[in-house]
Amino acid sequence: MTENNILKDFFSKDEPRNGMTIFLTFLVAVVIYHASVFWFVLKDDIQSQFDLENYTIDFEENSFVYEDSRVVNDDERVTLEFSAPNEMFESHNGFGILFVDISYDETSGELQDRCDTVSVDLTPTGVSAVWGHENNVLSAMNSDCETMSLVLYVFPNYNGTSLSVAGNDKQFWVNEWMDSSHGQGVFELDVEVSVNNPPGSVLPTVSDSGEEVNVSWNAVFFDAIVE
Repeated sequence: MTENNILKDFFSKDEPRNGMTIFLTFLVAVVIYHASVFWFVLKDDIQSQFDLENYTIDFEENSFVYEDSRVVNDDERVTLEFSAPNEMFESHNGFGILFVDISYDETSGELQDRCDTVSVDLTPTGVSAVWGHENNVLSAMNSDCETMSLVLYVFPNYNGTSLSVAGNDKQFWVNEWMDSSHGQGVFELDVEVSVNNPPGSVLPTVSDSGEEVNVSWNAVFFDAIVE
């Protein structure tokens, strides 16, 4: 029997053709059913596995303030030190920013005596902090008795503003903002005074040999709140 005769015999019979039609119809129905289950029943469940949870991180700040003062003589350079207490590290997530305000007044009592020149430097030490932060203010100088303000960012990437993040869970993001190593140790502030004499005076008077410099250390700690 030739190949043409076999094909002719096959397609000439109704029973095999009807069986093939039933099989193909069943196959199409199965495909449509599974597609329907995927798109209308399981689509949301599958998609949800790839969706990332969104969180907002807010920061609650608490400050520790320490006041200090020192009489600095003419052309003298002194160093004032500050360390944040362990209790602050133990009760908060991290040490965020250190603010230092330096103030002084002309105290000679001489008529027309000008404010002395005071220069201050927050010198890098072994304390873990972001010493190279672009918004740091680590030194200042003036001769007008105005308060000078220094700023040191201590905790990496911390600036006090809220953040929006996605993925992981709440505890993961809380842990990201918990590290007591930053800010541990001694900060050093160098202060130098140069006396400015009253007009017409050649040498400093007895009452104007230096100035009392007042320093306010403000250590800002934070706690991360993830919602």
